[in-house]
Amino acid sequence: MPRETFFNLPEDKRNLVISAAMQEFSRADFKTASVNQICKRSNIAKGSFYQYFTDKLDLYVYIMSLAIGEKIRFFSDALAEFNTLTLFEQFRLLFTKGMEFARMHPLYAALGEQFSKEHDESAKSAVIKAGNNQSESLFMQMIQNARIKGEIDSEIDPLAFILLLKSLNSAVNEYMLNNDVNVINEHNQEELFKIVDSLLKIIFNGISAK
Repeated sequence: MPRETFFNLPEDKRNLVISAAMQEFSRADFKTASVNQICKRSNIAKGSFYQYFTDKLDLYVYIMSLAIGEKIRFFSDALAEFNTLTLFEQFRLLFTKGMEFARMHPLYAALGEQFSKEHDESAKSAVIKAGNNQSESLFMQMIQNARIKGEIDSEIDPLAFILLLKSLNSAVNEYMLNNDVNVINEHNQEELFKIVDSLLKIIFNGISAK
């Protein structure tokens, strides 16, 4: 996390640093991203940068955590709709909201796409560790509500279910990356939902013939 000196900056100056960092990390991987460019765009001295952040990784994790938090808040706004939906429908809605989020916030979407291509395992694991608590709390709330309604077996371990759902999300992201799927394109959305629906049906219904 940033040092206290960063949070003591005027809001407009903090936002300028955040904006410059988002621009840089959305166009380059962690290794290539330039602290010099971030300082130049935000009009701060490089020495000042290290008064605000321990190093580039500190800033990277902070920026990615902001993006994750913004997406989780966007998803949380949909929770009011969940009361009338099954757990299957809720997860499908999350994918819909994810596409809507990408259309409304292209910079955050670009950050997510760049992160999905990240090869620096230490940087990637640091971001995942920081973001896990945010995403797990949303999934846990959904799963607990489904258990109360009797939609899923009470013996199912919620954490194991969350790991399965995260694997599903990672698989879909990898498919999108490998096949150059643009979620803004309506045709791509239709094709993607066919895959998402099939994966969700396997999770909720299994693969045995009915």
